[in-house]
Amino acid sequence: MNRLLSLITLLLLFTATPCLAQRHCCGADRHNHHGHRYERGCHDLDHGCYGNGGGNGYCVGSSGVTWCGRPVKGASASSFTPMCDGYAKDSWNVYHDGRKIKDASCGSFATIGCGYARDTWNVFFNGKKISGASPDSFRALRQGYAKDRWNVYYNGKKISGANPDSFRCSRDGYASDTWNDYYLGRKIKK
Repeated sequence: MNRLLSLITLLLLFTATPCLAQRHCCGADRHNHHGHRYERGCHDLDHGCYGNGGGNGYCVGSSGVTWCGRPVKGASASSFTPMCDGYAKDSWNVYHDGRKIKDASCGSFATIGCGYARDTWNVFFNGKKISGASPDSFRALRQGYAKDRWNVYYNGKKISGANPDSFRCSRDGYASDTWNDYYLGRKIKK
């Protein structure tokens, strides 16, 4: 009887490993005030589930792909790959929080942290395309901030007048460039 209980415990531990391994997938910036969804109750301990409390919640099973218990329309279970920050892809499409992302290319799509992702032609924040962002120079900084060669962004929105060359993140939502200081993406008036 003790061996049976030990075996069941080990089995549960091994099936939970994908969920636990994903928990640290994208670092420590998974807080609501930094623009991330912090979804609870979306993970499942069944084999093939990839929950992390940070917005994944994807499960691949014999009945298809689900996100937080809801079917992911059009997803291919045989090629489905969960990623960080609620993103996932299969051989034909890219998804965020269980919804297909329009204009995303699955062949070149990659997450870059803080809710940001890119493919060869576009940059996305939480599954929404950032108009005018440059994918080749775009990089996530931290706390929801990101920049490309020409602009600085906070939670996917351009910060007007911010200088990407001198832009630096501090802590607790603060940032600065040569001319201004910012808090949660807004210029601080002096």
